[in-house]
Amino acid sequence: CAAAASALVSPLVSVVDRCLVRRAGFAQAATEATRTMVTNPRAFFGGLGFRLTFAVYFGTYAVVNLSELALDVKRCEDEKERRSGKVAATGLANVGLLVWRDSVFARAYSDSAAVTGRGKPTGPKVPVRSMGLFAMRDVGTMYATFYMAPRAADYMVKEHNWDRNAAELSMALTIPAAMQAVTAPLHIHAMDFYANMHVATFKERFDVILRDWRTVAFARGFRILPAFGLGSFGNNKLREAFIRHEEIEDHNHTTSESEEEVTVLPIRRRLSRMTIANPDNALPIARRFTKQNTKPAGASAASPMLATSAEGANEKAKKQ
Repeated sequence: CAAAASALVSPLVSVVDRCLVRRAGFAQAATEATRTMVTNPRAFFGGLGFRLTFAVYFGTYAVVNLSELALDVKRCEDEKERRSGKVAATGLANVGLLVWRDSVFARAYSDSAAVTGRGKPTGPKVPVRSMGLFAMRDVGTMYATFYMAPRAADYMVKEHNWDRNAAELSMALTIPAAMQAVTAPLHIHAMDFYANMHVATFKERFDVILRDWRTVAFARGFRILPAFGLGSFGNNKLREAFIRHEEIEDHNHTTSESEEEVTVLPIRRRLSRMTIANPDNALPIARRFTKQNTKPAGASAASPMLATSAEGANEKAKKQ
């Protein structure tokens, strides 16, 4: 489930994230990355950007699934407690992975890194301040995705009678994307501080945020749609389908065992009545039942049971 959801969202997200760390020419960077994906897919899907993005979202969705499994094993039924546990586990994993990934992205794809070698983490080390801003940005996104969106979906279902699937999908798309208008300044300042650690004044920092806010907020909102919207929704539905498939198999196995027992019991009763009426005929009749009910492959265990049962009844009747 986690791998399928990650493969679904990673191509587009890796393109957008690569462009976000480029200070010059967002549209030009997007065009170059898209052209590489189409004309040279081997280089794109084997490149650093895609591999890092796939690792981040595979790790995130895997932790979501494992936390759900752990809560089911603990038989936790309280919805508030389940949400809190899932958000805590997933948030720690996702924030850590994204901070690590964005630090590598900044070193590999920023303008300073492009001079020495694109695609490799050759830029200067990312400062703690930028990494902290990355973490704050991602905490806000995680809160919107795993707490605000489900609550909004529940509200739409209860108060406005929305279809459950429509409410979950629409809230999973809109709430995290809208949060990027709030977290975009954190991303802009993190990248600006990395590019100009010691030369910019407060006014210059603020001017950069005002200049880039619309572009970054739109781009990050757009990338959130597949990453924490469609990806999260798809992972949930794939996990539900997998669980439903396992439950159906268990039900079919239990049903087949019950049907076999239902078939054996009436035959035992008939043999018992026949033994009482005529003990000498019970064993031949049991053998005939055995022959008629034996399957070509994987014969049922009911036949030997019938023969054994009949033999015992026959011996008991003769003693009497």
